Amino acid sequence: MNKVLRIGVSILVSVGIVWLILHTAGTSAGEVMLGLTQMAVGIWVVYTVAQVLQTLLRAIRYRLLLAGSGVTRLPSRGRMFGVTLARNMFVDMLPARAGELSYWALLNQGEGVRHEDCISSMAVGLWFDIVALALIVVGLIGLPLSQAAGLSLGAPAVIVMVVILLVGGGVIFYGPALADRMLRALPTRIQQWRWMVHGERFLRHLADSLERVRHAGVLGRVTLLSVGVRVVKYLGLVVLFRGAAQMLRPELAKLPFWQMLMGLIGGEAGAALPVPTVLSFGAYEGSGASTMSWAGVPAADAGVVLLGTHIASQIVDYLLGGLGLLGLLWSRGAKQRGAPPSDSRAGRTNPFLLMWAFFICLAIAVLGGWAWKVRADTRAGLGDPPTKGELTSMGPHEIAAMDHVWGNSRGFVVWSSIMYGQHDLVRFDWPSGKLTRLTSSPFTDSTPKISPTGKQVVFARSRQEWVSFRNLEEWDIWVLDLQTHKEKLVAERGAEPCWTGDGKSVVFHRGGKQVVQVEVDTGKETILLDERPGVIWTGPVIDPAGGRLAVTVRGRRRYTALVNLADGNVTQVGGGCQLSFVPGGAWLVLVESAGNMGTRFARVSLDGKTITPIFDSPGYWSHEYFPRISNDGRLLVYGAAREGHEHDRADYEIFLWRLDDPPEKAARLSFHSGNDQWPDIWVLPPPQKKASASRK
Repeated sequence: MNKVLRIGVSILVSVGIVWLILHTAGTSAGEVMLGLTQMAVGIWVVYTVAQVLQTLLRAIRYRLLLAGSGVTRLPSRGRMFGVTLARNMFVDMLPARAGELSYWALLNQGEGVRHEDCISSMAVGLWFDIVALALIVVGLIGLPLSQAAGLSLGAPAVIVMVVILLVGGGVIFYGPALADRMLRALPTRIQQWRWMVHGERFLRHLADSLERVRHAGVLGRVTLLSVGVRVVKYLGLVVLFRGAAQMLRPELAKLPFWQMLMGLIGGEAGAALPVPTVLSFGAYEGSGASTMSWAGVPAADAGVVLLGTHIASQIVDYLLGGLGLLGLLWSRGAKQRGAPPSDSRAGRTNPFLLMWAFFICLAIAVLGGWAWKVRADTRAGLGDPPTKGELTSMGPHEIAAMDHVWGNSRGFVVWSSIMYGQHDLVRFDWPSGKLTRLTSSPFTDSTPKISPTGKQVVFARSRQEWVSFRNLEEWDIWVLDLQTHKEKLVAERGAEPCWTGDGKSVVFHRGGKQVVQVEVDTGKETILLDERPGVIWTGPVIDPAGGRLAVTVRGRRRYTALVNLADGNVTQVGGGCQLSFVPGGAWLVLVESAGNMGTRFARVSLDGKTITPIFDSPGYWSHEYFPRISNDGRLLVYGAAREGHEHDRADYEIFLWRLDDPPEKAARLSFHSGNDQWPDIWVLPPPQKKASASRK
C-alpha cells in the first residue's frame, strides 16, 4: 500500500509541475509532441551518435577501473558496453541517481564481478564525473555568466568547489579504510556480531580494491575519459535542445551555447534530487528552467523546451538501454571471462531484468506509435468538416468598442467562416454592421485576401467538398468580384494566395513545393521559387514594391524568411509564422511563438533583423493568429481563440485593433461559436471635399 501511495504521489508531482510549465507557457503536451515529431531527423541522429559515443567512453573507463581494482578476467568490451547502456537507461528512469545501482547489479549478477569491485569502479567513476562537470561549469558557464550578468564569482567559488571535490575524493578513496579501522576498534563482543563481521569484511575488501585503483596508474586516463564523456554528452544534449527549441520556441534556439548548457546541467541536477517524480519529469524541467532564468531566459519558455529535450532524450536513451539489456540477456557469450566456472550466476537470465526489458520495449512502441499518430493526424488535419456554431449579435458594449476602433473610418472585413455549415466567405461592413455571405459553394473556401483596389477578393477553394487547411495540395485559386459577385478560376493546385502590389497578379504556393505568380487576366504563370530538398514553402506574401517574398518555411526546419527573388537568397528572420508585408511594404508583421497563451504579434524591419512585439491580448482571447494590416496602415484585424491551436476547428473569433491603442482596446467583431479564420480588412478612402465655388 505504501508503495502504491508513493507512486501516486510521484505521478501527481510530475503531472503538476509539467502542467504548470505548459499552462504558464500557453502550450499543451500535444503541441510539444507534435514539435518533436517534426524535428529534423539529423538532430535525432546526432544525439543518438553522441549517446553511443559517450557510452563507449564510459564503458572503457569502467573497464579500466575494474582492471585497476584487480579484476583479472574482465567482462568483454561488448558486454561492458551493454552494461553501460542499460545503466544509462536506469539512471534516467530512477530519481536521485538511484539508477547508478543498476551498474552494480548488472555486473555482479550478470557478469560475476565481486561486489567490492563493482562499487569501487562505480564510486570512482561517479567522482570523476563530478570533477569533469566542475571543469565544464567553471570554464564554459561560470566565466560567461559572470561577464553577462556582471557578477564576480572569482576565487571564493573556485575554492569552495575545490574543497567539495577534495572532500568527496577523500571520502571515496579513504573513507572505507577509515570505517574499517573504526569497526576494528570496537569491543570484541560487538565485532563478533554477524552483520558486523560481514560489514567489516566488505569494507576491508572495498578499501583494498580502492587502494589498488589508486596505485594502478590509471587515474590520468580515467580523468581524460571522464572529460570526454561529459563533453560528448553535453554536445549531444545541446544539439537536441537547439532542435527542440526550433520546433517549440525558435527564439531560444539562438541562445548562446553556455546558456543552453546551463539549463541542461541545472535539469540534470534537479533530476538527481530526491524529489518524488516519475522518470524525473517535473524536477528536470523545473530545475533547468529556474537555472536558465538566472541568465535572463524566460522560465516558462525554457521549461517547454527542456520538456521537449527531456522527452526526446529519454526516447533515445530507453531505446539504446533496452537494446543493451536485451543484448546482455540473450547473448550467446553470456558467461564472461571473469566469472569462475563454478559460478552459475554468470550469464544467467534474470526474470526481473527480462520484465524491465519487455516494459521498456512496450513503452517505446506505444510512445512511438502515439507520436506517429499525432504527426499523421496533424498533417492530414480533420477528416470531417467541423460543425457550425451558434450566432449571437453584438451588445452595446461591443458596438461602442467597435465604434472606437473604426473611428471616423468606413470599410469592411472579409473572412472564412463555418457559420453556414461549410467554410464560406463572409463580409462585415461598418458602420452598418451588416453581415453578408459572399460565397455558397459546397466546397471549402479559405484564406481570402482583398485586392489593392478593394474590388476583388482572391481565395483558395478546395477541390473536394471538405479539405483540411493543413492539406497543401487539394486547392485551386479563385477570384471573386465584389461588385458583380462573379467568381473566376485563375490557377489550379494552388493555396494561400495573396495579391501583388499592382493588383494584376496573384502569388500562391503549389503543394508547398513551388511559389507561383499568375496574371489574373491572362492566366500566365511564373515560378518565383522552385522546389528545394527538405523545404516546404507556405504563406507566401510578396513585397508590394516587388523583388522579395516573405514566407513561412516548414519541413526539416521551421522558420520564417525573406527571399530575394533576383538571386534566390533566403534570409532567416526567426521563428513563428505568417510573416507578411503590410500594405505599402513599410514593414512586416509576424506571429511569434511567445506571449500570453503562446502567441503574439510582432513588427519586423524590412531587413528582417529587428523584431519588436506590438500586440499581445491580456484577456481570455489571446491565442492570436491571422494578422492583417488595413490598407491605410491604421488597423489590424486578426483571429483569436481562448484555447486550442487547430485551425480547422478551434473557436477563433475575429477582432479589430487600432495600432496606436493599448491591446485591451481591441474590439470583437464576430460572435459565432464555430470556426472563423483568415480575416482581411479594407478601409474606404475618406470622401474628398468639393472645392468651394469662387466668388464672383
